[in-house]
Amino acid sequence: MSVRITHIFEYPLKSSRGNTLKEGNLLFTGLRNDRRVAVIDEKNRIVTARESANLLTIHSEISSGILVLKAPNSKDLRITLPLDEPGQEATLFGLRVPGLVLNSEASGWISEVLRGNYRLLYRGSAQNKGSDAENNAKVKGMGYPDSGAVHLINQKTLDALNSSLQNKVQIENFRPNLVVEGAEAFEEDHWSEISINRCRLQTRDRTVRCVVTTIDPKTAVRNNEVEPLATLGKVRRAEGLPVTFGIDMEVLSGGYIRIGDEVVVT
Repeated sequence: MSVRITHIFEYPLKSSRGNTLKEGNLLFTGLRNDRRVAVIDEKNRIVTARESANLLTIHSEISSGILVLKAPNSKDLRITLPLDEPGQEATLFGLRVPGLVLNSEASGWISEVLRGNYRLLYRGSAQNKGSDAENNAKVKGMGYPDSGAVHLINQKTLDALNSSLQNKVQIENFRPNLVVEGAEAFEEDHWSEISINRCRLQTRDRTVRCVVTTIDPKTAVRNNEVEPLATLGKVRRAEGLPVTFGIDMEVLSGGYIRIGDEVVVT
């Protein structure tokens, strides 16, 4: 049985609800509009669903240079993304990452939705200079991902984990960009490189999981038993491995990918 793509997701606002795509433009930075905007706090630290689970209730979209954000019980926000010019630096996992702070309307909107003092930071194509992050391959040339440009999970790996859970979890708990079917459970742990419709991706590392997986992606409510993270930890530690699920990948050559495309493991 061949391995094929079953789902494609993008998250224009980091930690927001994912958008399902039928096809995607894969660049060296990942999917074209993936994680191009992030929330920052008063200390210029990037905020994720780890700190503010309500981010998961926000729908985000970038189209024709316009960012649209939607949240329950809030008026939609439409912001024209700025041209590239010198901006702000923020902190992501101790690294400085550049970006452009969006206008006061955007700051007011996100502060109201998340009930705090926040701003929105946008990483345009010119925001790839002038910070120590550019010397670190983890964030080089990207938006604001946690690790690799593309995050991939395997449906059978999810099925194997769910077989040990009383309350099953969804694909969305793990916030992937690509979901594949046709490979054996945890087989992706051992992939070094794949090709999809002439696009080539190289594995960077297995994806270390965090408490975001324990937040219901539809309700933003945390699981009291810290599931599925607790069970995943038991499964992985029994194999002498860290708590990982899925793989982070770098793009070696880009192009267009679509639902149903074959994934060739090389």
